[in-house]
Amino acid sequence: MSNLDNSTIIGRNVKDIRKDLDLTQEEFAEQLNINAQFLSQVETGKAGISIDNAINICNTAKCSSVKLFKDLIKSPDIIDKYELLTDRDKSVINKMITVLLNTK
Repeated sequence: MSNLDNSTIIGRNVKDIRKDLDLTQEEFAEQLNINAQFLSQVETGKAGISIDNAINICNTAKCSSVKLFKDLIKSPDIIDKYELLTDRDKSVINKMITVLLNTK
């Protein structure tokens, strides 16, 4: 990942977040209250995002900042790794935890 600059990595992560939500750029931009052209520039790494936009993306997508900054900030914590999972995978993990807790 060291070949890519921060804006490119964040842009790729924003695109992944949007696709996880199954939204077009126009739909996601509308939810974020930003211009679709700006979102396109962010996703391609041609534009960076402000802290306010980062917070807005995480809150709107209901995702962790870990997902937005994936491959930029190293975080070995298991909770952070959990946040990178898809909703389906989280559901499987949650069911496994419930089963394990109920067997004690």
